[in-house]
Amino acid sequence: MRAVHPGSAILLAALLTCTVARAQPEDALLAQARLLMQQRQPRLAFELLAPEETRRADDATFDYLMGIAALDAGLFTRAIFALERAVALQPENNLARAELARAHLAAGEPAVAREELIQARRGRMPPEAAAAIDRVLGSLDQGIPKDAARSSPWRGYLEASAGHDSNVNSATAAGQFALPAFGGIVFNLASESRQRGDVFGAVAAGVGLRLPLASGWELDAALNARGVHNEKAHDVDNRQIDGSLGLAYTAGAHTVSAAVQANTYDIADHRYRRASGATAQWQHTLDAVSQLSVFSQWSRLAYAADASRDADRGVLGFGYARAFEGGERVAYASLYRAREKTRHDGVDNYGHRATGVRLGAEARVSDGATAFAAVQFETRAYGGSEPFFDTSRRDRQLDLTAGVHFVPAPHWRITPQWSRVRAASNVVLYDYRRTLWQIALRREFN
Repeated sequence: MRAVHPGSAILLAALLTCTVARAQPEDALLAQARLLMQQRQPRLAFELLAPEETRRADDATFDYLMGIAALDAGLFTRAIFALERAVALQPENNLARAELARAHLAAGEPAVAREELIQARRGRMPPEAAAAIDRVLGSLDQGIPKDAARSSPWRGYLEASAGHDSNVNSATAAGQFALPAFGGIVFNLASESRQRGDVFGAVAAGVGLRLPLASGWELDAALNARGVHNEKAHDVDNRQIDGSLGLAYTAGAHTVSAAVQANTYDIADHRYRRASGATAQWQHTLDAVSQLSVFSQWSRLAYAADASRDADRGVLGFGYARAFEGGERVAYASLYRAREKTRHDGVDNYGHRATGVRLGAEARVSDGATAFAAVQFETRAYGGSEPFFDTSRRDRQLDLTAGVHFVPAPHWRITPQWSRVRAASNVVLYDYRRTLWQIALRREFN
C-alpha cells in the first residue's frame, strides 16, 4: 500500500471530524459501515458495501461512504470511481470533492488532486476542513509530494524464459503436395521448410516512462527488446525491438490516448521486417467494475528480402472488461476488423481482410498466484489467386493460451505457460499446428 502524504493525513482527520458531526439518520447498512469506519476497520466496511454497489450507485451518501472506505483500505481506483459518482450526483458536496482529491493524491496523481482541492476550497465547508485543504495545497505548491517523489515515473523489467516449441518455423507438416498449376504434379518439400520442433531460450528487457504533465495529461513512452535462441534451428533464431511514444488525457470516466510506434524483426541475424505506425484508443469507465474501449491501429510494413510483400495494415475494434469479487477475477473480450493492403501491383494474394475475436480471464487463486487463460479466433480472406495453387487463400486461426503467474517476492514473477496454435488453410503451405511450453522468470523495477 502507498504511504499517505502527511498533508493528506491532516485533511483526512478534518474530514472525518466534519463527517461525524454532520451525520444524519441513515439505513442500517450505512450505519453499520460507518461504525466499522469509526472502529478503524475500513476493509470490512468496504466489503460490506461492495455487493450493493451496482444497486445503489445513484445514492450519493452510499458512494461517499464506500469511497472513503475503499480509500482507507488502500483500494485507490475503487475509491476514485465511487467518489467521482458522489461528486457527479452532488457537485456542491465539497467534502466529497476533497476526499476525491485525497484519493488522487494517494494514487500518485498530485496534479489532479490539486485541481479537485482548489474546486473544493471555493465552496462552503467547515473551517477545520478548509484549513486542512489550505495546508495540503501549500505542500503541493512547493513541489511534488514526498509520497509521489518516492514513486518513480520510470519502470522496467528483465525476463528470461525457456521451453519447447513444436513448430519453431510455423510450417506445414506435409512432406509433399500436388500443384494444380502444373497439372497436379507432386512436389516434395525440403526438410528445413517443414515443421520442426526445438528447445529454445529467450531473454527480454524493457523500460517505460509514465510522466504526468498538465492536469489530466500524461506522457507514456516504452522501449522493449526480445531475442530467441533455438538449440538446433539457428536459421530461425530471431530478435525484435519495439518502441512507442504517446500522450493520454483523462477527464472523469473517459481516457483518450494516442501513440506512434516502431518495430524491427530480424531472423538469423538478417533483417526481415520493419513496421511503423500509430495507435489511438478511447476508454470509458462504465461503473466501478466495468470498462468499454474502442481502439485503432495503422502500420506500414516493409519486408527486406521481398518488397512485393510491403503493405499497409489497419485495425479497428472495441473491447469490454469487467471485474468480479472486488477485482479478484477479471474477464475481457474484444472484436476487431483488420485489412492488410499491398503497396505493389500484381500481388493481391499477399493482402487480406480479417475478422477476429478475443476472450480472456484472470483469477486470483491464492496469495501470490493468478491464473489466466485466453482464446483468439481469426478468419482471413486473401485477394487474388495464390501462385501455383489456382485458388484464393482462406485461413482460419485459433490461438489458445493458459498459465499461472506466481509472485514469490515483491517485483519477482514466475510464469509457466502453455500455448496452442491451429492455423487451417486451403493452401497447404500455410496449414500448420504449433504447441509451446515455457517457463519465464521476470524481475520488475519501478
